[in-house]
Amino acid sequence: MDSDLERFVIACAQQGSRQAWQRLFEWHFEAVFAFCRKLAAGRQDWAQEVSQEAFVTAARQIDRFEPSQGTFRAWLCGITRNCHAALVAAEARRKRHEGSVPPRVPADPSDLRVHETLARLPQRYRAILEAKYLRQLTLAEIAQADGQSIEAVESRLRRARQRFAEIYDEHNE
Repeated sequence: MDSDLERFVIACAQQGSRQAWQRLFEWHFEAVFAFCRKLAAGRQDWAQEVSQEAFVTAARQIDRFEPSQGTFRAWLCGITRNCHAALVAAEARRKRHEGSVPPRVPADPSDLRVHETLARLPQRYRAILEAKYLRQLTLAEIAQADGQSIEAVESRLRRARQRFAEIYDEHNE
């Protein structure tokens, strides 16, 4: 790839050109996704989530890219590494949390008590639980739809689960 052309396309993307960003995505997606597959050690779902989050982050931060600091691909790989580290940390937190809180929700989501409990939740908690468990969206998809970071979505999901459990227990006593 011609480095002058890439610099021009980067400058256009930094000025808000969607076409330029699309071109950068096309040029670099395969390499970044291959890097994600290596980082994810064979977990295809992680590779997809990390690559998606990396490109979303890069698109939001394109104005921070400095060509004098290195190549665009190296910059993308740095973002990818950070997104992977955040996902690993989030997974560790989730496992710790799940290990410390016994499951209280019945396995059958059609259980009327589950729907009654959902109806009693504040809208922000109900929405995130429905997105995660009924529509089966990933944290990255929820974050992108809400315009938030994965960490913010994860925190809200944790609070929603906790409040759900409290209401569910109160309702069933």
